[in-house]
Amino acid sequence: IQHTTGIPHPPTGQALIERAHSTLKHLLGQQKEGMQGTTSQDRLHKTLYVLNFLNCYSDSKTLPIMRHFGQSAAATEIKAPVLIKDLESGKILGP
Repeated sequence: IQHTTGIPHPPTGQALIERAHSTLKHLLGQQKEGMQGTTSQDRLHKTLYVLNFLNCYSDSKTLPIMRHFGQSAAATEIKAPVLIKDLESGKILGP
């Protein structure tokens, strides 16, 4: 087993990793104020979700999740077989 802490040769690779760590640490610090009483693992999960799916970048006005799933032909063609339970009637509806 060999432990590596970054990209071995190019110095710019290490800068990319340090920038990602800085961004993650900054977001964790912002969310710490509103998430009192939660575990650090829950805070990390929420931070990664916000960073990966809800973070708009300056060059684009669309969310990353919309760019990822919104233009996919497979997402519109393939429908997963899902069963839904109607709470009022108690019946299970589905494909």
